[in-house]
Amino acid sequence: MMRARMLLAACALGLAGTLQAQEQVIFAAMQDELQRSMKELRIAGQPAPYYIAYQVDELSARRVTARLGEVTEDGSARNRTLRVEVRVGDYAFDSSRFVSLDRNAGLLASETLSAPLDDDYDVMRRQIWLLTDGAYKRAVKIFAAKKAAYQNRSPGELIADFSKSAPVERLLAPVLPATAWTDWTERLRQVSGAFLSTPDIMSSEVNLIEERGRRYYLNSEGFRIMMPLGMAGLRVVADTQAEDGGSVRDYFEIFERTVADMPSAQDLVARTRALATRMDALRTKKVGEEYTGPVLIEGRAGAELVALALVPALLANRAPDTDTPALERVLQGAQSPFLSRIGSKVMSEDLSVSDTPSLTQSGARPVAGAYELDDEGVPAQDVTLVEGGKLLTLLTSRVPQRNLPQSNGHGRGGAVQAGVVQVKSASAVPSAQLKASYLAMLKTQGRPFGYIVRSLAAPGSLIGSADPGDIQILIGGQGGQGGPAGPLLPQLVKVTADGSEEVVRGMRFGNLSPNLFRNVLGASQERELLTYRGNQTVSPFASSFGGRQVPVSVIAPAFIIDDLEIQRLVEVPQKLPVVPSPLKR
Repeated sequence: MMRARMLLAACALGLAGTLQAQEQVIFAAMQDELQRSMKELRIAGQPAPYYIAYQVDELSARRVTARLGEVTEDGSARNRTLRVEVRVGDYAFDSSRFVSLDRNAGLLASETLSAPLDDDYDVMRRQIWLLTDGAYKRAVKIFAAKKAAYQNRSPGELIADFSKSAPVERLLAPVLPATAWTDWTERLRQVSGAFLSTPDIMSSEVNLIEERGRRYYLNSEGFRIMMPLGMAGLRVVADTQAEDGGSVRDYFEIFERTVADMPSAQDLVARTRALATRMDALRTKKVGEEYTGPVLIEGRAGAELVALALVPALLANRAPDTDTPALERVLQGAQSPFLSRIGSKVMSEDLSVSDTPSLTQSGARPVAGAYELDDEGVPAQDVTLVEGGKLLTLLTSRVPQRNLPQSNGHGRGGAVQAGVVQVKSASAVPSAQLKASYLAMLKTQGRPFGYIVRSLAAPGSLIGSADPGDIQILIGGQGGQGGPAGPLLPQLVKVTADGSEEVVRGMRFGNLSPNLFRNVLGASQERELLTYRGNQTVSPFASSFGGRQVPVSVIAPAFIIDDLEIQRLVEVPQKLPVVPSPLKR
């Protein structure tokens, strides 16, 4: 009888003959419980669900850590996560988007639980039933609290809580290719061993983490989706002390869709040796001088600056409602400053910005931020955001904003997130000419020196936790828009008008805001591709539904930016080790 139910459900979904037994079990359990819940899930005197969504993420993760030529950790994990979302009310006003000092209230009436790894229809359906019941009861409670909060407000403009979207049924390639881990373990030994030649570096580590799997998504509107999930991250990090006891730290990160897309062992070893040599030399360098004026942001740093200061402003994340005025002010203040500036100039007139999730290749490199469907099942759209310095629109999810009622397919990571952000300049020049223009600018302004930034603290730092299936991300160590102090500058060069360069340390940007792109004085023709892992877990707009961290790519030029502030890092120097490293022979 169970087999008959499974076959009937698979036929109803139009999936018979295209899915393996595993997919049939999962989709059948989801579909059967969805139909029952929409028909029967009721509490007397309370509203029934108008929307239910089920999501199953099946992931395998592996993490390998190496130090000084030896593997120190190698672990793997496999899990399935079931998420259930229930909404009561209607599209105009529902149980979502409400926060309260009451810990039982929340952004979304959803529940999350580990799902069974065995392909057992009855066990899977039981888990879905339990989570649906809990999510519905929570939705009813939130809806009542939200209605009560609105009764105490003056009438004003009402914006719908959820937008309608045409149903999508799509089965994408189910899994990413397997990784040859034996080869990569040896490669990490080689990469981490590059630090053996610099004994004054006190600690170093190489981490490689990969996730591979698939997502099953079904909702009451008729969405039926299976899509691949995957992300790989490599991080090389090192720490030491300068001769005056100050801290010296540098690292590089590479994020790709799969480990197979990573650079060769030879390239990684060469880049690691360059980092080690640079850090060893930096130990003897002095702390830089504070400065406000034009700054040249070279190479990769241009893309890092866009990721840190511009991308968050392009996201139309909407602040949730609340019953606490003080909390409401905080939440409103965390929204993008661009929400009220559509149609206005927000950047230099030469600049244009787009988000193109359809771009899968940039030159010879794959673009990990590309995707076909967002986490809400909406097809990804290529969007022109800024043209000639004028803001045309923002990236949106199914949570409407004023003047932005529909999703353009950027509901990612539990809120709104970019895919592939491209920045171009209509007056771009070769990088060598851009640098020459900067040096001429210093001379014309009579400045004794300026600064060239070649690296910022990365916008998504990969940190492997004890559980290889749990990958935590910090955004720049400072927050997505810079916060009270901007990111550290591990590669900073003091330069004079004659081109003389001096590497300095211990500096950071002052506060960064998206307004700095109004002061772009020049940009390069060459553009760098940067992929990082977008983080919504620290965002006040994030929900628990669909809340995986997602790859975001930025393709951006180098910039000359006027009137940037570079400050000294405030720290307490520590005493140097009493005896030298035992690696010194």
